[in-house]
Amino acid sequence: MDVGEAESEAVARATLLVANMLQRPDQLQKVDQYRRRVQRKKASVEAMLKTAMQSQLDGVRTGLGQLQAALIDLREIKTCLSDMEQSLVRVPELSERLYECREEYVRHSQYAAAMENLKHIFTVPESVEKTHKWISEGRLLYAHQCLMDLENSRDDLLFELHKLPHQNPNDTRMLKEYFADVQKLSDDLGKQVWVILQRTLNTVRKEPTQIVTALRIVEREERADQFALQRQKGSGFLPPGRPKKWKERTLTVLKEAAAERIEGNMFEDREGSKNWLIKHLEVIRLLLLEDMKVIRSLCVPCFPPNYDITNRYVQMYHKSLANHLVEIIDGGLEDNEYVSLLSWVLNVYGGKELMGHPSLNIDVSKLGPLLDNKILDNLISKYLQNVNSNYDSWMNKALEIEEKEWYRSEPPQQDADSHYKTELPQLIHDMIRQNLEVAATISSDVQVQVLISSLVQVKLFAEKFKTAVTRYKATYYADRSQIQYFTTYIIALANSCQGLVDVMVAIKSQFWKSCGSTENDAKIATEFDALLTVYQRLRDLMCDHLMEEALLDLEEQFNALLTTRWLTNTEPMDTICLTLSDYFNDYSHLHQKNFDHVVQLALNTVAMRYTSAILGKRLTPKTQEDRKLVADRITAEALKLSSVFEQVAPDLVKFDSPCEVMKGLAEVIKVSDVEFISLELHRLLRRYPDMTGDHLTALLMLRGDLGRLDVRQRVADIMEEMRTQRAGPAPKSIFSHIHVSTSLFT
Repeated sequence: MDVGEAESEAVARATLLVANMLQRPDQLQKVDQYRRRVQRKKASVEAMLKTAMQSQLDGVRTGLGQLQAALIDLREIKTCLSDMEQSLVRVPELSERLYECREEYVRHSQYAAAMENLKHIFTVPESVEKTHKWISEGRLLYAHQCLMDLENSRDDLLFELHKLPHQNPNDTRMLKEYFADVQKLSDDLGKQVWVILQRTLNTVRKEPTQIVTALRIVEREERADQFALQRQKGSGFLPPGRPKKWKERTLTVLKEAAAERIEGNMFEDREGSKNWLIKHLEVIRLLLLEDMKVIRSLCVPCFPPNYDITNRYVQMYHKSLANHLVEIIDGGLEDNEYVSLLSWVLNVYGGKELMGHPSLNIDVSKLGPLLDNKILDNLISKYLQNVNSNYDSWMNKALEIEEKEWYRSEPPQQDADSHYKTELPQLIHDMIRQNLEVAATISSDVQVQVLISSLVQVKLFAEKFKTAVTRYKATYYADRSQIQYFTTYIIALANSCQGLVDVMVAIKSQFWKSCGSTENDAKIATEFDALLTVYQRLRDLMCDHLMEEALLDLEEQFNALLTTRWLTNTEPMDTICLTLSDYFNDYSHLHQKNFDHVVQLALNTVAMRYTSAILGKRLTPKTQEDRKLVADRITAEALKLSSVFEQVAPDLVKFDSPCEVMKGLAEVIKVSDVEFISLELHRLLRRYPDMTGDHLTALLMLRGDLGRLDVRQRVADIMEEMRTQRAGPAPKSIFSHIHVSTSLFT
């Protein structure tokens, strides 16, 4: 935009402004007022413009002045550079002329250094002797000051020799030999310092000034090292023995002292005391706790802040203790030593008894684990192996003692409810409880692992227990006169199986709180179910042994059933009932669950043996009167058996008793009209659908009034009819356990 356009635009805006100001007649009276206001504003703007222009002009004037001065300086510099270039042309020639002067300067510097150190050079033997004396007297600061004077004199002279363009090795060697005792003094002084620092935690209690003195000497040497290294960067000269690194050596000495304090308090070993590890760890705890208190209260004021002595000591003790424990672990642990070490590492070390003690104010979370996870896992694994080994040994020992009890000429003990028992469940309970309580002192995770191991070991023990019982049974049947209380001990063992289950249920409820989702929960549930199954089967085996003994005594009576002699003699069934009653008196010493199981087993077994006798075709009635006599006898004996069982377990015979099978068979036998036999058979099959054609064939052949072909046809028709009416698998009854050979009826 040019000036003309700007002027036209300004005029247009002014016209618009005036038009707006004079829209009404009354505004004409204020024209003078408006004019004065505009004039004042115009004057103000003009003043501002003049000021701005003046400022710009002043800036331009200043800049031009500076440019003029810079130009003059550049011309002057150019002139100086030209002069320097002309002068430098003559420098090589001047250097050759001043060679002798330079040589003289070097000699003068050496002489000056020699003059400055002359008194030290002449008094080196005397200074060495004095320094040695002060070291012997323990005046270490004086000794160190004198030592530094000697070292400075030696180093200054060696440095002057180092600066010579053509060094003479003989001069350097001669100077080093002359100051040879200085290095020995340094070593002797260092030994005194290390001795003091090695005993820091003891010395700081009595003479903290010794610690301060030793640390001041170390700090001086550190500064001397830094100066020597700095000078080496510029000159390449490094005095002999530098850097001494006394601070690094100080930290090493403190670390070694910490390790010695931990390792040096093992006053007993495994051969001297069974509790050697417990005592050793307790001594370490007391020592560390006391040392940490001393460090916080006494060492902190003595050590420079840059040492961060509290945290440094904590880390040194932490690492030294870890190394010491690893050495103990590598040396091998036994029995409860695993528990003592794991409990101490996981609970005591970081707890309020040691590092977490309120007076120490140590952030335990920054320490990290005392032992690596791999070492801890390996240690826990060995502990669990040891637990399993102990379980195996203890259970074998308990079973050995238990088995000897079985052969005694005395009956087993009884509990408050007159149930026979053995000590095995209580022994195993005490053993497992003790292990779990001990494992709890380590951690809850380890306790869970021990619980799993306990379940597994008790489950495995069942097989050994079964083998011992089988051996016991074989010995008894080889000569029944050798063992007087076989029945009562088998009763006690059946109770022990139930007792072991009860023990493990109590253990699980006390020591396992299920979360429902963890891997351990699933494993415990699986192992526990497997254990219950194993001991349930073992309990059933004991009951089978009891039943086997009873059946062996009654074998002759069962063989006499359904024979011609049986029709006129009630002795077989009377003997069976009396014998069962006698055995039931012994079985009353079983736990209720076991007693119910044995009675049910006896009821099923007797019913099966009797039913097998009926289907065995031991006799053949010739007339209807004979068939009725047989059927009535069977019914009567079924009632007699029911009466015997009702006396000991009334609930068992009230609902679907196996004795009802005998009555049902008797009903088929005594049917007088063969045309109605099918109705009875249908009724029998509906009640016992697992009856087979062989069972029906044997039953009909017992009647003696049906031909073989007629029997087969009737059975085939009935079975086909029942097959079409039946839906789904047939429920089980005692017939599922009775097998009749068809060859008997061919």
